Amino acid sequence: MKLATALRRHSSRIKQIALMVTALLLLMIFPLSCSKPEGSAEPPAGEDENRGGEQLDAPDEEIDYHALGVNEAGEIMILMYHEIGAPEDIWCRTPDNFRKDLETLYEAGYRLISMNDLLDGKIDLPAGCSPVVLTFDDGRGGQFRYLDEDGKQVIDPDCAVGILEDFHKAHPDFGLAATFYIFYEAPFGQAKHVQQKLSYLVEQGFEIGNHCYSHGNLRRLSPEQARRELALQVKRTQEYLPGYTVRSLALPFGERPAEMSYIIEGSYEGTAYRNEGILLVGANPAPSPFSTTFNPAALPRVRASEMDTAGMGLYDWLERLRDNPERRYISDGDPATVAVPEALSGQVDESRLNGKSLLTY
Repeated sequence: MKLATALRRHSSRIKQIALMVTALLLLMIFPLSCSKPEGSAEPPAGEDENRGGEQLDAPDEEIDYHALGVNEAGEIMILMYHEIGAPEDIWCRTPDNFRKDLETLYEAGYRLISMNDLLDGKIDLPAGCSPVVLTFDDGRGGQFRYLDEDGKQVIDPDCAVGILEDFHKAHPDFGLAATFYIFYEAPFGQAKHVQQKLSYLVEQGFEIGNHCYSHGNLRRLSPEQARRELALQVKRTQEYLPGYTVRSLALPFGERPAEMSYIIEGSYEGTAYRNEGILLVGANPAPSPFSTTFNPAALPRVRASEMDTAGMGLYDWLERLRDNPERRYISDGDPATVAVPEALSGQVDESRLNGKSLLTY
C-alpha cells in the first residue's frame, strides 16, 4: 500500500511539472501581440492601486497598466493620404513608401480602426496597442485601380486597396480599414468601374465618405450651394449603394465657413445628409473619442508625408508619440472599459462612454 501511494504521488508530481512546462512553451510561442511602448514608465514603488469613488479599480489580472502605459484618453492619428503613385511629393505617396508606412505603424504597435468606429468609440484592440485611422481624399486612381489580365479585372497590387489587402494577408492582426472621401462623376478614375469599385469597397469593410459632389470649397459657397454639394454626393453614393449611410465629411481644401450648422446637417431637394465627423486638413493627432476635447465637427489629421515643409508629417508624429508615450492612446485590451491613469480621469467625458465603465489606476 505504501509503495502504491508513493507511486501515485510521484505520478501526480510528474503531471504538474509537465503542465508547467507546456504553459511556459505556449507563452514563448504565442506572446502578446502588442508590447510595451518605448518610454513607458514603470509603476512607482508602493503606489496604491485601490481607488475610491464611482470609477472602477484596475482589476487584479495579468495586464500591467503602468508598464504598458495604458491611456484611452490619449491622442489618435487620423492619417490623410491622397494619391498612391509617383513621383513622391507632399500629396503623393509611392507604393513602396505606403508599404513602408504600414510596416512602420505595425512594428510600432498601431492597429487599424475605421472612422465610423472612432466616431462610435468602438475601439477593440489588444492591450498595449494604439489605434490609427486611414483616410484617402479625392478618390484618385492610385487609391483603387483595376487591371485587365487575360480579360479579367484584377486589383492593381500597387494601388492603395491592393497594398492594404496584401498587408492584411501577411499581418491579419493589423486590421483592414480605411475611409475613401470621394466626389463625382468618376471616383478612382475608371468611370466604367464605379459601381463595381464602390460595391467591392463596402463588401470588404471599407467606408465611403463625403468630399462634396464636385469638390466644392464650402467656405466660398452660399449655404444653399453647400447643401447642394453635400446632399448630391450622398444621393449619388446611394444610387450606387442603396441604403448606405455616409457618416463623415473630409473638407475639400480644408476650408469651412464660420457657421457650421448647415455643414453638419441639412438637406437639398429631398436628400438629407448628416456629417457625424468632419475632418480637417493634416495638422496633428485627434483627441480620443472619450476625451473632453473631442470635437467631431473639427477632427485634425496627420499628413502622411515625409516632405511636408508646412508642418509635421507622419514620421515626425510617430517620433513625438514614441518620445512622449503619455500623449498616445494605448488600449487596455477591454472594449467594455475606458482605462486611464487616475491623474487623467478629469480628461474623460463620461457622457461619451456609451455604457462603458471608466477604469482608473
